[in-house]
Amino acid sequence: MNGYPFTILDIAGILNLKIRRRQPTNIDVDCPFCGHKKGKMNINLTKNVFRCNYCGESGGMIELYSKVFQISNVQGYAEICEILHCGKEPGELPKPKQLYTPDMEQLPKADLETRHQTYSMMLAQLILSKDHQQNLMHRGLNKEQILKYGYKSTPAFGFNRIVSAIMSKECVLDGVPGFYTKKNNTYGINFHKNASGILIPVCSMDGRIEGFQIRLDRPIEDKKYIWFSSSNQFRGTSVGGPVHFIGNPADKTVYVTEGALKANIAHSFCGKTFVALAGVSHYKSLESIFAQLKQNGTKNIVEAYDMDKDTNVHVEQSCMQMMQMADKFGFQVHRLRWDARYKGIDDWLKYTSQRK
Repeated sequence: MNGYPFTILDIAGILNLKIRRRQPTNIDVDCPFCGHKKGKMNINLTKNVFRCNYCGESGGMIELYSKVFQISNVQGYAEICEILHCGKEPGELPKPKQLYTPDMEQLPKADLETRHQTYSMMLAQLILSKDHQQNLMHRGLNKEQILKYGYKSTPAFGFNRIVSAIMSKECVLDGVPGFYTKKNNTYGINFHKNASGILIPVCSMDGRIEGFQIRLDRPIEDKKYIWFSSSNQFRGTSVGGPVHFIGNPADKTVYVTEGALKANIAHSFCGKTFVALAGVSHYKSLESIFAQLKQNGTKNIVEAYDMDKDTNVHVEQSCMQMMQMADKFGFQVHRLRWDARYKGIDDWLKYTSQRK
């Protein structure tokens, strides 16, 4: 048990949260904080935690209730018990523990070098379709850059062959996001025909592959990008939302934007160094990379989020939080703006390049 007489699913029921997508270990619901109606809040059923990928609100299951009603966790716990008729007296809250159901055992993430070796071998088994190559070239990349950045198309078949080829090179699959154990005790790879797209490597400061995003051919509801992950599979692993780095780790000025593909395109146009978050609300994941940049001698951090920061209060809030973090590390912090007709820094740099 998790120490509580209820789970976060019970809290979601009390709050009557609209469920948009279900998986064995998590659900996506409409956010009660920002009001987004397309399932931006993810509720992890095994860890009893939540996070909205739009406004950034997050916490444990008691906080989900208490933050909605703006009360203390102690009062929230007492009210939940009363609503659910748990027969518990208010008082000291039980200490939460992670709860994994036996049939959905999860593995801890493998170290970076292990993931890099396995992912590199996986990429060697894949191709990039002509449609995907043309899509990337339309965005401003040339064939050499596309090859350099390692873009491939997600496979539609041949999953067992891919796994066998990777294993034949003695690569480790346990703990590598995207791989899991099937019922027959063999390894599986978590690609799906209905989630086809361009596989985008997310790389560390030293160029090793941390994980992958998939830019979907057909968005799933409003999602254009998903992670290559196996967190919803037996003995699978969550990718955890790593930060992407492209450029010179010792640059005096580093730009922060959203999305690995966008960062690579922008870098290809201007040669500047970029750090890319999976989403603007994930600014906390920058802490370790800011620490490394500070040690490397970086002086300036430039916020280069999309131009909807001028119209979207949640994006602007995330901008401010990221800049406050950079300021605490002692960086000089700057903001970058451009013609709002071009949403992303990559779109703007492509436009200015074509004008020359």
